Amino acid sequence: MKPIMFLVLLVSVGLLIGCQPPDPVREATAKLKPVVDTYIHAWNTGNLDTLNAICDPQVVAYVGTTSAYRGLDSLKLFIAGTRTMYPDFKVTVEEELFVGNHAVTRWTITGTNTGPGYIPPTGKSFKASGLTLSRFVNGKLAEYRQEYDRLYLLQQVGFKLTPPTK
Repeated sequence: MKPIMFLVLLVSVGLLIGCQPPDPVREATAKLKPVVDTYIHAWNTGNLDTLNAICDPQVVAYVGTTSAYRGLDSLKLFIAGTRTMYPDFKVTVEEELFVGNHAVTRWTITGTNTGPGYIPPTGKSFKASGLTLSRFVNGKLAEYRQEYDRLYLLQQVGFKLTPPTK
């Protein structure tokens, strides 16, 4: 009789666990975290070919309020240009949250301005933090909006903010 009671208890617990509603955060994390991890890895290594598998070809990246990179080729040029100016560029993820088809990532970036680019090399290092809100379509990165204090970063690498003269 005891083995039957144990079996009934085991089946009952299994049914209860199996009847739980799906956890949308856990599901989104399982689906989207590998995409975000691959994206961060591309930034940290410069291996941009990995982006082909995780980005929508029409991906749009908004960086601050002034820049938008439209299409995968444009995004790759942006990353390559950044890594040229800052060859030791590194992204460290501080926090992530995945829900539905969206991710919020809080990150810290570091680097040293030793390479050519749209700003002259100064040899100085920076550390800045920011946030990215990403949207995914069919499991691929389709759009993201990124915010960080660009002025603070530029000041760390040697730029000065001078007031206008009258």
